Amino acid sequence: MESIVDADHGFAFGEIVYSRGGIYGPLTNRYVSLIFVYEGLAKITCDDEITTLVGGQAAFFKNDRLFLIEMERDLLHRVGWCEGVPGKMWETEASQPNGASPVLTFSERLNALQRVGVDLGFTSSVGLNKVRNAVGQALYAAFFHEAQISERDRFVPKPVQRVKKYLEDNIDREVTVDRLASIANLTQQHLISSFRKHLGLTPMRYLWKIRANHGRALLLQSGLSISEIAYQCGYKNPFHFSRHIRQNFAMTPTEIRANKGYRAPSDVLENPCDTAF
Repeated sequence: MESIVDADHGFAFGEIVYSRGGIYGPLTNRYVSLIFVYEGLAKITCDDEITTLVGGQAAFFKNDRLFLIEMERDLLHRVGWCEGVPGKMWETEASQPNGASPVLTFSERLNALQRVGVDLGFTSSVGLNKVRNAVGQALYAAFFHEAQISERDRFVPKPVQRVKKYLEDNIDREVTVDRLASIANLTQQHLISSFRKHLGLTPMRYLWKIRANHGRALLLQSGLSISEIAYQCGYKNPFHFSRHIRQNFAMTPTEIRANKGYRAPSDVLENPCDTAF
């Protein structure tokens, strides 16, 4: 992320509540900013471009000469930000133009990273600044990753999106390709080929992938038994769940829970010969 944000200046996090609206700016220096609107509505002017964000939305901005945030009078607004000075990539001819990225509905992951940055406060020290900059780099990387996914999903056909959402909302249920084809209003063959083309997997392989990922998350984040997790994730029995988790993560459910998801490195797992010349 040093190419986007100047590492010598680092990242700055913040959050503010405007109980009756307000204005932030105008700023006339050059900045890159991630803006989060938690409540209310913010009209953001970035040079010659105006973007409106409502509660639950975020966007990336890079301004050259003007940055201004306006919040409507007599409304409660809560806004967060992570900003920095543009890095070297913005000086090249191939750099991205000024303005705003597409608006995203921010995920729990983005919200959590932003919260960590804000909670670090404003104190400055060598160690704390390194932590703050690492969180900022992670936040920007996560944002651009999710923006890329969002852009890709814009080109996914609506029938495939419907099936994808159905699978994500019903991982604990028995699912058949016939049922999915009915939801998509496509033949089974057309659904499978279209799903694979746009998402890289068949519908059933996608279902098993999200079942395994959700199962791993529950192992790490809940106190449920392995049997309870297995049934909640749509597995017929704990044995099937354990075998599938091991196939996907190279650890049994018990090992994942005991090690907090940490996978031992190869020198521990395989005890290889290590020769230095």
